[in-house]
Amino acid sequence: MMTIKEYAMNGQIKPGLRIIDSHAHLGDGEQGALYIKTLPAEESIRLSKRIGVGAMVASSLKALYGAAPAGNERMMEMTRMFPGYVYASIFYDPHYHDECIAQIEKYKDDPGFVGIKIHPRETHTCIATADYDKLYGYCIDHDMLVACHTWETEPANNPADYFPVMERFPELKLQLCHMGGTYRGCLDSIELANKYKNVYLDFNGSLYSQIWIEELIKQAPVEKFVFGSDQTFNDPRIMVGRVLMADFDDDTKQKLLAENFEAIIGRKLV
Repeated sequence: MMTIKEYAMNGQIKPGLRIIDSHAHLGDGEQGALYIKTLPAEESIRLSKRIGVGAMVASSLKALYGAAPAGNERMMEMTRMFPGYVYASIFYDPHYHDECIAQIEKYKDDPGFVGIKIHPRETHTCIATADYDKLYGYCIDHDMLVACHTWETEPANNPADYFPVMERFPELKLQLCHMGGTYRGCLDSIELANKYKNVYLDFNGSLYSQIWIEELIKQAPVEKFVFGSDQTFNDPRIMVGRVLMADFDDDTKQKLLAENFEAIIGRKLV
């Protein structure tokens, strides 16, 4: 039987392979930072399906750029437009605490809802502050995953600042998006995942840290790693290709691409 890599070498996705993009962004063609004009949702989904992604967990670009309540409603609308394919990570902005918690309460039992997304830099709220503490307590009480943008060279987003946070909230389910971005940030993220049972690593960060995935997954239990593309800021073909072409066994690839994330959230998406 051909392996996942052998299928990929022939320009194909191996039949039965399940891929969940746990870190995506969807919008309506908004103009993003760094002069990036993002893709409309329909185009992002078309591309993702073409490369074998069976489901995506996305947060709203509108919410990311300052309109959290309106963006979250649009994100939930997209889960209804693309049921069973698009799932929402509702964006939490501490400046809109009551409104965001009300939306989470409203949708927490909706099949399209998966978890919470935070982006300290974009909300001007540093990881190191206590401004997210009310959210963390709420998410622990409701067994919800928090996905946080991390980047070691950005003062608001340094993953090392999560060490005191996790001491206060050791039961928090936390997905470190980008694994801190830099080599140093990646090492700090790995240390967090090894120290705290519910800290998980979005290995989209390997794209920036220049650590081969084959080496990365030796640094923490393989169950700690989840697949994310960061589309529409990144082309999802890059990260899918890095896994499909990696030199490790197919069972490990399936864990990275879908099984680990489903185990974290406690439900099947594809």
